[in-house]
Amino acid sequence: MTGFNKPKVSICIPTFNSENYLREAIESALRQNDQDLEIVIVDNCSTDHTGTLVKDFQKRGDRRIRFYKNDRNIGLVGNFNKCLEYAKGEYIKFLCSDDLLLPECIERMAAALDAHQSVSLVCSGRLFLNRNGEKLDFKKYPSAETIIRGSSATTRCLFGKNYIGEPTAVMFRKRDAGRYFREDLPQLMDMEMWLHLLEQGDLLNIGAPLCTIRLHPGQMTHTNIESGKLIDDNVKLFDEYSEKSLLEITPLLMVKRRMLMTYRVWVSRKFIPDSKKQMILERYASKSVYMLMPLVGSAVSLSQYVMRRMRNFHL
Repeated sequence: MTGFNKPKVSICIPTFNSENYLREAIESALRQNDQDLEIVIVDNCSTDHTGTLVKDFQKRGDRRIRFYKNDRNIGLVGNFNKCLEYAKGEYIKFLCSDDLLLPECIERMAAALDAHQSVSLVCSGRLFLNRNGEKLDFKKYPSAETIIRGSSATTRCLFGKNYIGEPTAVMFRKRDAGRYFREDLPQLMDMEMWLHLLEQGDLLNIGAPLCTIRLHPGQMTHTNIESGKLIDDNVKLFDEYSEKSLLEITPLLMVKRRMLMTYRVWVSRKFIPDSKKQMILERYASKSVYMLMPLVGSAVSLSQYVMRRMRNFHL
């Protein structure tokens, strides 16, 4: 380490009632090949044994583990920002409390930022696990390039989905994230931050998996999809970033986005007002495709059909 007060990397773990997974997350952070780091854990008023678990780690004498507990629950985004506030490292590496870092994660991502000053965001491949730790899938940024122009990565994500990945799958410089995550985007606060960072530089993609993402029913994503918050965030993000002059928009990308938005409206159709649904279908999606949903049996089968057709094109 270069010194406790100024580590190279801050591994930030925002947590709330995550005692079932938190121990494994902390252990994965401690097993990193590169040890020039601190581990910042911010507890958002958990009612389980999170505090006791973390203090057990601290009793082992590892001064890199710093633990904070909020006086009140400040929400998911607020807790992410508290992590940034407490972090002392030059580089920020989030680790969601139900995820894991593979041993070479910090080493490889930090080396990428060290070597490329034009890069403002590093992402990697990630393995997906179920609640029992069994492998489900592997995902990575679709481009085979190592360094991708910020404008290209922004366009791909804005007209598709968050290909860059979850907070656990990236690293960035703290100085570039000075305005923190936006609390008006409860679901896509991470993707908006990635787009903000990509306005300042390029994306470096490491295709190999450097972390694992755990999927389980308790995650807030499921609630936000059903409530329509995911659609609200998509609309807000699209309106703000689609007018950027550096985007590389094609007619095919516009079609793809409309198909994805149509699917999102269908998934949340029971939870959003009819007036909002009609507005989104008219401005951002496809009414005609939406009307076909019942005819194909389910939204999933139609979405899979559309995505298979889209794969025939190089987006």
